Amino acid sequence: MAPKSNCSPLLLATLLVSVFAAAAATGDYCYAGFGLPVSPLEGCREYVAHQTCGAGILGAPPVPVDVETLRQQCCQEFSQIRQHCRCEALRYFMGGTLSHPHGSLLARPGCPTEPQRDFARMLPTPAQCNLVTEYSTPFCFEMDEPIARE
Repeated sequence: MAPKSNCSPLLLATLLVSVFAAAAATGDYCYAGFGLPVSPLEGCREYVAHQTCGAGILGAPPVPVDVETLRQQCCQEFSQIRQHCRCEALRYFMGGTLSHPHGSLLARPGCPTEPQRDFARMLPTPAQCNLVTEYSTPFCFEMDEPIARE
């Protein structure tokens, strides 16, 4: 006969919390607010809108825009996201997750979100930010499929 375990539910709960805390400390998670900023790539919104629609979308009166400065700001923010989370950050930005179905892209008259999504897919490439992703390339694959793990 096998010995009876004296493991209490409290001890088991403590053990599980410890395991989850250790996993969180490794930084493998890529969720908005947990491994990613709450609104990842928010600083890229104006750059993406300008590149796809030729104008800003934040409601400011039209002023001359230094597109290179917008690109540098966007790429700087993107580069600060850990390599293995960059594609997930891009999904949040584009609206490809269950909790962020609309992302940070804003539909405005004359500037629909679909062309913005098409351009946003190119942000990690050498022509834009030249950043390596979890695929060890400057590309994010399967960007059109929503992530259901949230």
